[in-house]
Amino acid sequence: MQYFHKIKHYYFVLEYKIVAYSSFIFSKLKGSNYKSRTKIRDNISFIRKRLSKNSKKRLAIFVAFHNRNLIPESNLNYLHVLQRSSFEIIYMHNGILSQKVINELTKTGCYVICRENIGQDFGAWKDGFALIKYYKLDKDLNWLLFCNDSNFCLGGENADKFTSKLTNKLEKINEIDFISLNCNYERRLHYQSYFLCFSKIVFQNQKFEKFWKGYKPLSHRFHAIENGEKKLSSKVLNYFRPCVIFTSHNLAEKMSLDLNNDAYNVLGNLPRELFYLEDLLNIKKKKKKDIINARISIKRIISSLENYNQSHVFALLNIIFLDSPFLKKDVVRQGLFSYCQIYDLLKFDNLRINKKLQEEIINFLQRGGTSYSYIEDERMQYRRGISPDGINFNYKDIRLIREKN
Repeated sequence: MQYFHKIKHYYFVLEYKIVAYSSFIFSKLKGSNYKSRTKIRDNISFIRKRLSKNSKKRLAIFVAFHNRNLIPESNLNYLHVLQRSSFEIIYMHNGILSQKVINELTKTGCYVICRENIGQDFGAWKDGFALIKYYKLDKDLNWLLFCNDSNFCLGGENADKFTSKLTNKLEKINEIDFISLNCNYERRLHYQSYFLCFSKIVFQNQKFEKFWKGYKPLSHRFHAIENGEKKLSSKVLNYFRPCVIFTSHNLAEKMSLDLNNDAYNVLGNLPRELFYLEDLLNIKKKKKKDIINARISIKRIISSLENYNQSHVFALLNIIFLDSPFLKKDVVRQGLFSYCQIYDLLKFDNLRINKKLQEEIINFLQRGGTSYSYIEDERMQYRRGISPDGINFNYKDIRLIREKN
């Protein structure tokens, strides 16, 4: 039986590659290129004029994928953060949008492109960068941001705090070469691509241009991770000075400082498989010894988890303790967190998340199901990188935490 499952797995691996490469080759034979894939757009003078009036010279390529007739509340929050951070925005949607939605986005100041959905987000950034180079929009830019709507943007107080933090980082253009939300240490160090902001030192560099010219826009999740995200880090970004906004050491420090505050009561926002670690932080009396032991436990827990995908394992803790306004859209589907955890987080008073967005997030997550929802659909399970057993934690490390406490 185990042998049969391995055969099925290898079949799905091969099938996914064949479908992705066949689609790519077919599109090339049709003459597909960055211009033909982005032909549904208005006159480029719209964004050129806006950039000419932008004293900060910042441009964001925001890649989206959603209902053609409705702009998600989360996306509107995200656009608001970018605009308050002095970015002009190219809103690149992988698919058709209704004219009503295009008009609404244009009124907010976005330059809208409806792109043929080939190559997913990395394919869209490739096409967007090619357009920027073709129209010479990069000539006077100071910062170029690649981001997408794979995160919910929660708005509220955290969005205000993040805007202030990001703006401060952007002013340090002589000290920072690029900005990333998270760094992933799992398997191979790489800066996660859903939010990467490059200074002109980076995007005007030949390594950067060579990477995007050579990237094949395959509609394949693992190709985008291995040949996109990871290679962009190893071939390009590792040569420049990074600034990572949300780090594990800052998280551990902030959690330790907040032990006596209300935020301490939401430490149940560890990944659901690690609920049992909460009792390590149970301070019955606010004695100095108890608090010191709790702080040691926090460092041990965070240190053990930092080797995994930090945008996943610290998703809720970063929102509560580091004021992140972002929540990955796949944290329930990947088996990391429960609907109850997300629901409780959204109701947290200090975050001030409006009811409309709360409903949007819960409805979206419910449509995606949990990791168990894919047990009978192994093909989709593989393509979305889902394990029915959730994340593969190294329980040897976790057990040592308990033993030392």
